[in-house]
Amino acid sequence: MVDLIQQRIAPAISSSVEISPITILKAEAGMAPVPTIKSALAGSSSHLSVTDGDWRAGGYLAGLQKLIDAEVRWAAENVPKLVEAAQQSLKRLFPLLVCDAFTVPKDLTNTSSREERTRFYHHEYQNKLLVGLAEFLLKCARERDERHIIVIDRGAALSNPTRNLIKLLVRLDDDARLFRFVLIDYEQRLYFSDANEVHFGRYSSQELAPILDRDLTVEKQRQIYEASGGNPLIAQALSKCDAAGLPVIGYLDPTATADLYLASLNIGERRSLLKSYIESDCTTPDLIAQRNYAVFEHATADHLHEQLHRACLDRYKAGEAPLVMLHALAVRDKYKRLELLAEPSEILQSIGLYDLWFGYFGEIVADPALRTYGSGDAPVNAAFISAAFVLYSLGCGRVSVPYLDEFYKTFPKSQYTPTVLYAQSMTYGRYQQPVNLTVAEEYAVRNLETIERDFKAHDKYHYIKVFAENAYAYIKAKQQKYDEALTLCAEGHGKMLEVYGSERFKLHQSILIYNTSQIYELVGDLHRAEKQLGEAIAYDPYYGEYYNDLGNLLSKVPGREADALKAYARAIELCPPYYEAHLNRAALRNRMGDAAWALDDLDRTLVIKPKEWRAHFEKGNIFMRQDRPNAALESYLAAAEINSKNPDLQSNLGLAYSDLGKANESIVHYLRALEINPRHALTHNNLAIEYFNLGQPDISLNHATVAVEIGGDPDYLLTREHIQTSLKADLASRRNIAPGSSH
Repeated sequence: MVDLIQQRIAPAISSSVEISPITILKAEAGMAPVPTIKSALAGSSSHLSVTDGDWRAGGYLAGLQKLIDAEVRWAAENVPKLVEAAQQSLKRLFPLLVCDAFTVPKDLTNTSSREERTRFYHHEYQNKLLVGLAEFLLKCARERDERHIIVIDRGAALSNPTRNLIKLLVRLDDDARLFRFVLIDYEQRLYFSDANEVHFGRYSSQELAPILDRDLTVEKQRQIYEASGGNPLIAQALSKCDAAGLPVIGYLDPTATADLYLASLNIGERRSLLKSYIESDCTTPDLIAQRNYAVFEHATADHLHEQLHRACLDRYKAGEAPLVMLHALAVRDKYKRLELLAEPSEILQSIGLYDLWFGYFGEIVADPALRTYGSGDAPVNAAFISAAFVLYSLGCGRVSVPYLDEFYKTFPKSQYTPTVLYAQSMTYGRYQQPVNLTVAEEYAVRNLETIERDFKAHDKYHYIKVFAENAYAYIKAKQQKYDEALTLCAEGHGKMLEVYGSERFKLHQSILIYNTSQIYELVGDLHRAEKQLGEAIAYDPYYGEYYNDLGNLLSKVPGREADALKAYARAIELCPPYYEAHLNRAALRNRMGDAAWALDDLDRTLVIKPKEWRAHFEKGNIFMRQDRPNAALESYLAAAEINSKNPDLQSNLGLAYSDLGKANESIVHYLRALEINPRHALTHNNLAIEYFNLGQPDISLNHATVAVEIGGDPDYLLTREHIQTSLKADLASRRNIAPGSSH
């Protein structure tokens, strides 16, 4: 299509980009606004790029993938330290990326086979990856002293990861204006808070003239323009139909006219048109080609899509292209579509891009016919089980439990049966709130019985059995049957070593050892817990989460604070931006009297996760100890906006208001704390003091007495004694008043 420009809208676009990090250009499909945007921004000193935002055609970070690729190449060649610093985010978001600047090997989660990969990332993991990626892109821009304006066509088709990455680039930019975005929305549904919206108008007849046949009469041009409504996609199609001798004006709408044009073509011409349209990833700006695709026989289109999907998947596996899923998603036979989606779905799941994955897989999970499709051992069944596995770990047992029960009834002899029963036992024993250990144990026992009955001859029988025993051990630990749990873990690991040696199934062996560490920690044997955790780390030395747990463990051991700090530092080094490790290290540093360092960790936590209420809460606590009640109150209120149901937080809000002399506000928050936890002893004690200072000793004594009864802190006893002494003195003074006197 010839480049068309709407000069009258250009000033609005340039002005919007100047004042707002994100501009959403609302346009009707077919309006082709990119040339106008380029014209509007031609005088900018920023680097201008235009990309396609449709994740189905451009991969899960479409819209920004070209920028990412370019910056990785540039940084690897010029400032490899930038890649090194971001490597844990880059290599996990792009598991096939190879870069000489990477210095840390992958952990076992990322190198084990799909069958053994039983670690599932928490849903927040994706945000950590994206924070790391955003910080990398910003550092590259600063290093290159380069500002970007990124125009993203088909912005409504952006993946959720890309939308979140854009938000992060804006939030972390610190007003340096390193990134500006223009997102084109043809579907009138794209939304970013604080984005500026510009509405792209229709083209005038003069602006549209270049795409019309010059041999047309002025009257015919006017008719085509009016029929098109100023839309170049429609005008170009009508002009083409008119040139073919079709009646385009008067009694047919543009779609009907396009259909008549298609009817004039032979089947070979239409197949060729279909093929070229699909090979363009269905992006050809041609209304006739789009209409041909919509009405052509589905089986032919599905066959072409299937061929292209397999070619795209091969290119992805070879590291030559992003993960293109358009062709699989476009197949209209839902059974074939599911088969084609199985493998890329597993890829998205393994990276942790759950929002994108469930964005299309949710519809599949809800389809009764697809839920029971397959042999029970097919890749489609594995994809469903992976979905259920992740759902239960994310607390969505209401979705996963019915499916897993349905699968077990439909495919009782499936090779995945032990995985299904394991998932059910963990749903009830760990992730469902409240847990139901009785039902969890029933599933765990049934799983072990099933394995003995149906999997004795399986070549991985011992692995399958030990995996199931691992779940049983977890349940036993929750039942406080620690000796039984330890025995299951130790014997399971011994059997794995005996049958497979120390190299095969290393991921699961490390998990078994880690679980024994957790149990030793629960029973207070911190020495053995540390020893086992060290062995788990030896198996999987680049799994950062183990080091965070080591830091937590060592922080409980007097005299091991320095070792705990080293463990936290290693966890932060090995993981994408790891707010939990910063939060835990802050608590230790604060305990050690290093308030300034603790605040640095808490600020870093809030950069990674601004809605982490615990970081705001801990900042408030530090400020209170520094006798800065105003700063403390600000932090507490920020925490309460995120989580108002924590009694410690409400109690400390009461204390901050009290220090500021605002007794009424103080009492309100103390009472809220007691609504949440009526046995919150510290709140009863502080409330007693507040009421006493307000001259209400009787109610004050009631709270002081409750604090003593449930608290155990000597200070609570002192509070009560002080109130009692005051009451006695007040009573004695009243007795000294002579009878009959008046005031």
